[in-house]
Amino acid sequence: MYSINQSTDPREAAAIEAKRNREKERQNRFFNVRNRVIGVDVQALNNQVAERKRREAAEKSREAAYGTSQVQYDVVVQMLEKEEDFREQKQQLKNGREFSLWDPDQVWKGLQYFSGENLDRATHLRVQQRQFRYDLERRQQEQQQAKVDENCAGSCTVWASAL
Repeated sequence: MYSINQSTDPREAAAIEAKRNREKERQNRFFNVRNRVIGVDVQALNNQVAERKRREAAEKSREAAYGTSQVQYDVVVQMLEKEEDFREQKQQLKNGREFSLWDPDQVWKGLQYFSGENLDRATHLRVQQRQFRYDLERRQQEQQQAKVDENCAGSCTVWASAL
């Protein structure tokens, strides 16, 4: 029916194809109601993209700063642990030069033996306590006996006078 002339020239074919593409794009713009009525705010979209990129860059820099500070804190913690271990192992109070000044048992370590010193003090205290109890019990018995004797003497005189 219709005869279509097709040219064999490649430049002419490319020009025709470009014209068809431009027409399709124009029709898409024209028939797309949303874009035709509202329009596309290219500047706002570009601003949104730029803002998102800035946020991502800020987040990456924040994470990098956090990572470096975490590494620094880890190094400090390791140094403190090493220092504490060194103190526990090497710097004990009994190993120090001034230990004799702060030794709580220094009083007893520095004393010499004296001829009048009572080395068996605990034993002597126990013996003294036993002796004290014995004397106390003896005095109480003597006092009770004296009361009994008084009562007996008073009642004996009453009996003797009654006879």
